[in-house]
Amino acid sequence: MRFLFTFLSCILSGTLFGQYQNRPVALTDRNDKTTTGFIHFYDWDKSPGYIEFGRDSLSYYTRIQAKDIQKLTINDGPVYEGLYLKMPYYVKTPISVGERIYERVDSTYYLSELLLDSQSIKLYRIFDANATARFVIAKYDSLALLHNITIPLIKGPMLYTYNDPAYRKQLRELLYECPTLRTDAAQYTESSIIKLLKEYLTFCRIDSKIYLEQKKWSKPIVGVGGFGSIWQTKYQRTVGYGVTAQILFPRQFHNVFAVIDLGNVRQTTFTGDENVYQIGLYAGRYFGKKAIQAKLYTGLSTVLGLFDTGAGISYKKMLSAEIRYSPLMNKIYDSFLQVTPLINLRAVVPLSR
Repeated sequence: MRFLFTFLSCILSGTLFGQYQNRPVALTDRNDKTTTGFIHFYDWDKSPGYIEFGRDSLSYYTRIQAKDIQKLTINDGPVYEGLYLKMPYYVKTPISVGERIYERVDSTYYLSELLLDSQSIKLYRIFDANATARFVIAKYDSLALLHNITIPLIKGPMLYTYNDPAYRKQLRELLYECPTLRTDAAQYTESSIIKLLKEYLTFCRIDSKIYLEQKKWSKPIVGVGGFGSIWQTKYQRTVGYGVTAQILFPRQFHNVFAVIDLGNVRQTTFTGDENVYQIGLYAGRYFGKKAIQAKLYTGLSTVLGLFDTGAGISYKKMLSAEIRYSPLMNKIYDSFLQVTPLINLRAVVPLSR
């Protein structure tokens, strides 16, 4: 009996105190240097701040802090990364409305288990100091700790449990390329979040970096050049020339442009020649996606007055042949036959791309 008791004691002691396994790993530090070896792998209920690492299973094991670990890959096992996070801990004792909901916020490195890996997005799991599972999403260079807030709340004589699934709003903001995703149905569990992220990766094929670049406001393109025009009516012949500036608005405005003309107009009438200054302000749009595009614009000028409207053909938004006409001029001359369209040629050189 004594022998049996001693034998069982040894087995139980080994079971109770031998709580780790020697597992082969590949360890990558913050300098991207990878070393192979072994760690004491525990069944962690709290994410550790360090690991015990040795070059082989029989060598001396040293502690390596999570802040020094970039990636830890366990052979035939999970993958961990050292992440720096600000971890809030919510109050456990009842509070009144408006009081602080955090007991404290810990800022430190956590050895975080990688649950889902992709080029655009990653999902990690961390067990905090209370052994509560927390989830973290990494999207390119940013980290987001998903919050599921549950606190006891006093409201009048009653005690409530207040729950705020803030992680659903966070997921909606993080996965904004897919506004139709059902983030409002997501649960704060590994399986539910992974399912949502897989839907995102399956149906939202656009690369997020490209999407962000597309959403950025590009700069307007300013070009300068010259113009020449001729306008023949029954009573006069008008020749104009001068300088022009074109502002091509950012691509978000879909080929919208503005033009400013400054020049000189020589009018030949039965009373003689007359030179006057010409000023024109216009806004319009190019149509089409190829090098040759149609254009349409309207505005006002000292030649044709209000609603001075032009249409024409443009080559790469730099060279264009146009005709201009104003319905108000037709009323002034009281006959359409007396007012012919003005012919205009324009050349613009862009100062930027």
